[in-house]
Amino acid sequence: MHIRSFSPTSARWQQRLRTLSLLVLLIGAGSATGLVLAQADEQPAPVAAEQSTAAAPDSGVPAKPSLTSAGAEAAGEHASFGVREMYEQADPLVKSVMILLVICSVLTWGVLFEKIFVFGNARRRNKHFLAAYRVGQVEQLGEQLEHSAMGRMWKVAQAELSHYRKLPGDANDADRVNRLLQRIALTAGIVQERDLARMGTMMGVLATIGATAPFIGLFGTVWGILNSFASIATLKSASLAVVAPGIAEALLATALGLFAAIPAVMIFNKFARDINGFVGALDNFSAEMIAGVSRQLDEGR
Repeated sequence: MHIRSFSPTSARWQQRLRTLSLLVLLIGAGSATGLVLAQADEQPAPVAAEQSTAAAPDSGVPAKPSLTSAGAEAAGEHASFGVREMYEQADPLVKSVMILLVICSVLTWGVLFEKIFVFGNARRRNKHFLAAYRVGQVEQLGEQLEHSAMGRMWKVAQAELSHYRKLPGDANDADRVNRLLQRIALTAGIVQERDLARMGTMMGVLATIGATAPFIGLFGTVWGILNSFASIATLKSASLAVVAPGIAEALLATALGLFAAIPAVMIFNKFARDINGFVGALDNFSAEMIAGVSRQLDEGR
């Protein structure tokens, strides 16, 4: 007997939607990365005009304006040393680590929105079917039975029951009834496992990002600190002006690793609990359905 876990049309469209969303997210992350790299390659505009106006030609004491201009320039450089500047000054390997972590973060949020859509639809359709099942109006759902996991489980159970009634023999034989109930439990369990496997797609990606992103960021941090110590050895100076930029760039990689890992772990735990809830709901429905079939056989229906 052929068992379908979900309708082919629905499966194709959900797979296309998932693939399209992931492609859009990856293309967006790649475009953003290319834009950042292009900005990083740009050189700052020369400030010769500002330096030329620092000292007036008619002034007798040019030293004071030049010092003021130098102080303003230093203050401007200090104020503009942010995330973008740290990225631009980072080592190419550290930049690669940062780009990878940003892509992981974008992928994590993409999985979140995709799972919210899938789980919400599954929960709503199961609730709709269960309400119809408990009032005895399942047949009125028609093709909507294929839209919920419980509906698909009910269909394979009814197929087994119809096949059982067509076979010759005593319909009230205890061994035959037990075998029927076992077959219903097995076929419904197959449908249940297929639906749960479909709902669990991309969970491994979340687990991988949550487990490895901090260590990837730590690798970038260690590499950046090594470059900072190499700068100390090269410049023969351990001043903050030499050490601080490299350490800041290195710590940015760790921050990005945590930024990618923490949401991934939280999202993974949230949907793992949701999947466990679905497992319990489907198990309960399977037991309720088998009890209903057994009751029908006892009543001679």
